[in-house]
Amino acid sequence: MKIGIQTRPWGPDMNQQNLGQILAEIAATGYDGLEIGAQHLDISRPQPFGRLVADHGLQVVGIHVGGEIYDPQSVREALDNLERTVVFAAEVGVPFLPFSGRLKPDKTKVDHRRQAESLNRIGQLCSDYGVRLCYHNHFWEIENDCAELSYLCEHTDPDLVWLCLDVGWVERAGGSPVAVASKFLDRVAYFHLKDTKDDVWMEVGHGTVDFAGLFQLVTGRDLAWSVVEQDETQRAPLESARLSREYLKGQLGV
Repeated sequence: MKIGIQTRPWGPDMNQQNLGQILAEIAATGYDGLEIGAQHLDISRPQPFGRLVADHGLQVVGIHVGGEIYDPQSVREALDNLERTVVFAAEVGVPFLPFSGRLKPDKTKVDHRRQAESLNRIGQLCSDYGVRLCYHNHFWEIENDCAELSYLCEHTDPDLVWLCLDVGWVERAGGSPVAVASKFLDRVAYFHLKDTKDDVWMEVGHGTVDFAGLFQLVTGRDLAWSVVEQDETQRAPLESARLSREYLKGQLGV
């Protein structure tokens, strides 16, 4: 399994104006690749981005997008731009398009049905270009015994819609990352490795998530990547990235 890292901790200014420095720091701390938000990219210029990443000996694991998939009008309006992002990902050789839904209190049955329909539609678009759509959870899909995530998996095509299971949000929602990963393992394309303690995002291995149990669960599974993600850091991004990578390599051997 290769390990990537999300570029979010470096902030939007660095992502958009000094990506080369971010890539140098990612490579220096021993990561194999990166995930980045689509909002930081000029999707009209895939070749320069691909060359920049390759020059640092890295691969792009995923380009993160999101939207209000319970709203058909929003999906229709977003599809043109989303297709350009998928084309960009395909040209760069990106395997995954992680997609985050949006929180809406008191979602109705119609909302849930529309979310599943939207994901199938987006998943087909991704599949047409050789990219895998991976739904990325937050806390609300995990609440109530994973009711929302279960519905999405039961009502989407498993060949079109996969999961990027964020274990930090599972922990924040009061679930067991190992138990939830086990329940949805056949749909998991890759993991977001995120740690938390007392409502503070921590470096991997420095919070309460059972990563040892998680990696024991997936031993022997065909998972090519996992991605470290930390929404907020109390340290400089380089130091934070280093601590997470050292834990994964030193304690878990990945």
